[in-house]
Amino acid sequence: MSKLDIQLNGFKVALSAPTFKGYVQNLPNSQEFKSFIELLGDEWFFHWRKGKLYGIPKVTNPQKSFGQLEDLSCKEHLQLIISRISYLLPDIFLEYNPLKRKPFTFLAQKKELIREVISAVKNLPDIISSFKVFPKYILEAKTFEIQNDESGIGLFLRLKTNWQIHASLSTLQNEGVELRDLYVVRRQCAPGQRRLVGRIDSLSTQIVYLSESFDKIDSIHEEEVWLEGSKASFSSCLKAILGDKYKNFESALNDEHSKLLIGPAVDATLTEMHSFLTNKAHKFLANKATLNIAPDLQATIGARIEAINTKEYQSVIAASSVEYCFDAARTKKSLYPWVGIDQYGPFSRQTFSKKTPEIIVFFPDTAQGAVENFLVSLRDGISIKNKKIDEDGNVEWQETSRYTGGLAKIFGLFNPKFTLEPLSWLKNTHNPPAIVYRETIEGTLASREIMPDAAMVVLLDNHTRLPDSENPYLHSKSLLLMAGIPVQEVRLATINQSKNELQYTLQNLTVALYAKMNGVPWTVDHDLTIHDELVIGVGTCELSGSRFTERQRFVGITTVFRGDGNYLLGNLSKDCTYDEYPSVLRNSTLSILQEIKNRNGWQPNDTVRLVFHAARPLKDVDVANIIAECVAQVGNEQNVEFAFLTISHDHPFTMLDKSQQGVKVKEGERKGIYAPERGTILQLGRYTRLLSTKGSKLIKRSSTPLPTPLLINLHPQSTYRDLTYLSEQVLKFTSLSWKSLLPASDPVTIYYSELIAGLLARLQNVRGWSPAMLNIKLRASKWFL
Repeated sequence: MSKLDIQLNGFKVALSAPTFKGYVQNLPNSQEFKSFIELLGDEWFFHWRKGKLYGIPKVTNPQKSFGQLEDLSCKEHLQLIISRISYLLPDIFLEYNPLKRKPFTFLAQKKELIREVISAVKNLPDIISSFKVFPKYILEAKTFEIQNDESGIGLFLRLKTNWQIHASLSTLQNEGVELRDLYVVRRQCAPGQRRLVGRIDSLSTQIVYLSESFDKIDSIHEEEVWLEGSKASFSSCLKAILGDKYKNFESALNDEHSKLLIGPAVDATLTEMHSFLTNKAHKFLANKATLNIAPDLQATIGARIEAINTKEYQSVIAASSVEYCFDAARTKKSLYPWVGIDQYGPFSRQTFSKKTPEIIVFFPDTAQGAVENFLVSLRDGISIKNKKIDEDGNVEWQETSRYTGGLAKIFGLFNPKFTLEPLSWLKNTHNPPAIVYRETIEGTLASREIMPDAAMVVLLDNHTRLPDSENPYLHSKSLLLMAGIPVQEVRLATINQSKNELQYTLQNLTVALYAKMNGVPWTVDHDLTIHDELVIGVGTCELSGSRFTERQRFVGITTVFRGDGNYLLGNLSKDCTYDEYPSVLRNSTLSILQEIKNRNGWQPNDTVRLVFHAARPLKDVDVANIIAECVAQVGNEQNVEFAFLTISHDHPFTMLDKSQQGVKVKEGERKGIYAPERGTILQLGRYTRLLSTKGSKLIKRSSTPLPTPLLINLHPQSTYRDLTYLSEQVLKFTSLSWKSLLPASDPVTIYYSELIAGLLARLQNVRGWSPAMLNIKLRASKWFL
């Protein structure tokens, strides 16, 4: 197989004829769909699409009539056929109880991971057998168009895991598990009943008292519920039960988990599923490997789907390696970000306005010595010398440190000032940690006339795990952000790292700190052939921290970048209800576009390209149409090239490169087997692409699962439609995260919005928090890194 021949995690579905007969009735209102199912659903299969209701008889001679008989083109009604396939799939798996019918989801019957762990880790308590981790199979029919004008249907397989806890709550409590704030689910659900019940407040005499719940349930008998089988519940329970044995248990479980999800395992599962599907189809479906879509149309499950390049058409391409740039002229470049910064300095070295920054450091006074040593290393660099003996036996000491220059030299700063503000730890042992930090920071800020350029907050390791409302870092961050000061967290464990570890930690930390002070560490190589190009991320944050209340308050998050990745600004809309969100989004977008138009000096007849990235727009909110209207209004004097992309890892597709044998970790062990190279772009449809952002070199361990590619979808209203350019641009934007030297899995347009949303949701739990300053003094700061 050649380098760019890629297999997908699905099987071709062949249709027996180009047309079939179906019954059709006009039905403009989709809300009436359910009434047809209630009246006729025992004899008819229904599918609604674009104002029409399609019916296919389930029985040979239905007693109840429906619609008008028509000849239907398969090519024009692929969604109807897909819906029918989804309906029929459970008939192939009669021995399996479906968890969900759409997409069809079921659990493995023979394999269970905890059972494998018990056989590998000796002397585990009997209660461990009450914990279950099953392989979970998800089968979903989807269209694909690997070559233009050749649409087809594929049956795609995803493999995940399902976690269950079958020990009674009383048993878990007797084992020392703290049940408070964990969640319970029903053991048996009635039709239409939610499985999730509520959050535990306490357990007493077999009655579970709930602090939050659906349907205002205050309590429920423990025999009606299980503890929710989430990873958080597993961790909480097993740490209490196993104590010192937990790490070995967790390692063994991770090993079993990886055996399911690494490249060769995924490939083997696909082979096994293909055999199962075709053999079972023979058994259950009239001795033919077919699905009866309609009386005159059958679907056959065929071979694996492959994207193979030909001389006539390239379905898979390899994007060029991303080059990092460290000057506006694009003459200083490197394939690796730290190599470039170390050699050339950051991109904004000449224009950075805070040449002598003041960084205030809050820390427990019991750690003052360690903190001072850490700051010396941060400012001046680290020296690590290794002995080398030449051919004549002479000893030479070589400098091997990856962080020799320090913050000042590497980033072009002059005498950066670190102001130490110790917290009186021993005098405040009676106060919660968050209060100690708050009082110290409030007192310090109140006594200053000029605020520092940034702050560092040093935390004891156990304090980082405190709930948000009690977390000293979040309390510190809220106070400092409201004062317009970006904050960098540093844990005591980080400060106490060995030099070999610390050199790499300081690389990441200094890049993030420089970016928080409005610096630009690097951009990417970008040939601008038009007057201006902006890439704009559109995100949303839901402001409820509860799973049981309607999440009625939303904040729109917008991040704006130049085409080369230079971060221009971030903006938060006012918080609003779901119904208000479209109007708030429109007003916020108009305001931002007008500001950028004025700032960048767009002239009449300039050609301007605006590329929007969104992850998961709110349900029933047509974000793309709203954005398109705003672009047309603001850019009415310019020639605007507009593209709207939805970008997500949440989809059913996986790519496998069978020629990729991975990278050697040690003898007999390789990582990233079958992982396509970073930058592999596969055409999945006319307006969709799959993009690999993490190749075998970026995969950390041999046990790391096969990476999920990004799914990129271009909205039909887009006027700029070069998906190859747009996909390569998405790849470049994964290299623009200043939180780490490694590329992110998502472009920063999406990743930064998620970081902002995550912090906003957590800061909501801190008393007195207000995000107002984020749109004022910190608008250009990457405060969320």
